[in-house]
Order: sequence, then C-alpha cells, then structure tokens
Amino acid sequence: MISKIMKDVLNELPSSDFDRLVGVETHVEPMKTMISLESDEVKIVGIWGQAGIGKTTIARALYQEVSCNFQLKFYMENLEGAYNRTTRDPNRLQKHLENEIYSGVLDHRGMKILDLQEVQFRLKHQRVLLILDDVSSMELQALGDLIQGFRFGSKVIVTNENLNTLRDNGIKQIYIVSFPSTEEAQQIFSYSAFGQSSPPRGYLKHVVEVAKLVSPFPLGLKVLGSALRGKSKEEWRMTPAKLKTYLSENDVEKVIRYVYDGLSEKHKYLFCLLRGSKNDVMFSLAGREWDVEEGIQTLANLALISISSEGGILVHHVVEKLMWEMSTL
Repeated sequence: MISKIMKDVLNELPSSDFDRLVGVETHVEPMKTMISLESDEVKIVGIWGQAGIGKTTIARALYQEVSCNFQLKFYMENLEGAYNRTTRDPNRLQKHLENEIYSGVLDHRGMKILDLQEVQFRLKHQRVLLILDDVSSMELQALGDLIQGFRFGSKVIVTNENLNTLRDNGIKQIYIVSFPSTEEAQQIFSYSAFGQSSPPRGYLKHVVEVAKLVSPFPLGLKVLGSALRGKSKEEWRMTPAKLKTYLSENDVEKVIRYVYDGLSEKHKYLFCLLRGSKNDVMFSLAGREWDVEEGIQTLANLALISISSEGGILVHHVVEKLMWEMSTL
C-alpha cells in the first residue's frame, strides 16, 4: 500500500476550470468581503459546512481569484493526513506543520527549510494568503504562533465541518456554506452527467428524480452524475430504486459507496491503492497487465479523484475515508 497522500493542490489552477462550478460565485463574493481583501487588516476566517457541501470547492475558487493580490500564498490540504503520518507530540507537530507551510509559500514543497529566520522574516513582512483545508483543532493550536505573527493584510482561511473546532480556536468570523437550491443541484448533476447545465430531451424526468435523492450535497451530485455519464435510459430508469437501498437521510458517503460498488474489481483495487502520485501507482503496478493510465483516468472521470498537472492525485476527504475503509477489508 502506498502511504503518501498527495497534498499538493495546484497553485496555478487555470480559471477555466471553475467555469462549470454552479453557484460558486455566490459564495466567493461574500467571502471576499469577509476577508476584507483590500484592507491591511490581518483576517482569520473560517468556512463551515457539512461534509460534501462544497467547502473545498469554495476555498479553491477563492484562492484562484484572490491569490494574485498576495506576495506569498499557499493552499494546504488534508492537514490531518499529514498529522497522522508524524506524531502526537505537540512540539514535533508544530515544527512539521510550520515546515510544510514555510516550504509551501516559498514553492519548495517537500523540502526541509534550513534558514528558518529568513522565511519567518518574510512571512512577517510580506502579504500572505494561507488556506488550511480540513484542519483539526490540534493543528490549529500548533499553528497559532505562526498565524499570529502575520502582518500587512495577510489572510488565513480555515475550512472545517465542525463548527466548534473553529469557534474554540478563536475564529469569530465564519462563513456558513448553504446548500444549493433545487435548480442549482440539478445543474451540478447535469454538468457531471451531460456536460451541460440542462439535460437532453427525454432525460429531465430522470435527472429530477435522481438528483432529488442525492441533493443537496454537491459532491454526491458530481460523483453520481459522472457515474451515469453515457449510460442508457434503462440504466437511468433503474438507478433510483438501486440508490434508495443505499441512502438514509441523503448520506453523501453512501452515494460514493454506491458508485464504488459499480466499479470493476480492477478499478476497486486501483481505487484503494491511490494514495500517492500517479507515477508512484503506475510504478507499483508495472508488473500487471493493466492499462493503469486508463484505470486512473476512469476514476477521475467518475469524480472519485482528480489529477493535477504535476501528476498529483487529489482526493476529497470523504472519498479518502472510503478508501481507508475498503483497503482494510
């Protein structure tokens, strides 16, 4: 099993990648106001919402839109994964996370920073944008001194699905992510299934029925829509009945499990193996008579993973949880 999770979110994500993120601007604009983008005030803002509601999507879109206003910037994802690979000792955890951020803002990710005084000086004397996606209370505490040292209009955005984690760590300004409307949910689903905001003729009834079962979680809508792309009307017709056997109270994890169960055994095995870079996975499976590239692309097409231009495999933490569960069976 490959142990390393790729945490490197592409810092130069092209804006065209956000063109189809239905309703994302309705979240980004108030976030820009909340962080007081134009002011020299240091801001620490939280983004809160349930798993699969779109916190990461909003954070990435915000990063893409405003990062040009900062001299130093870094988007750090899946901090808990990094923490699990280190130690529970607070001092070692603090040093590990600080080094991750130091190397990230200097674009030296994965390298140990030797001149700490130099990078600390730069962080205190330049405008910094730091986004911490899916961060725990212990990690926030470990990063407290570093964050408190920011100056000159630096901004820190923290996402978490536990509101108390944000409040207990002194984050007073919190953006609460609302669920998409029924219309937006159907558009998200249609984009994933058909590549357009509305379904082709003859599919509207099926889209309404299936999207209603999965709503209101964007992640579930995207994954299920991708799984139904190119399927026959008969398969669309049968999906609601199958899906109902998995769902209770619109559980997004069960939607992902539904899509996972529809994979071939080869793709299931590959799915549970994807915990490193694409090149790492291809190397580990080199002896098998598989088209690994095709397998990885299939999982990406199903929105179970995404691939950065640097070959990193990016996994939503809800999907990652399923990976862990299935890999231990």
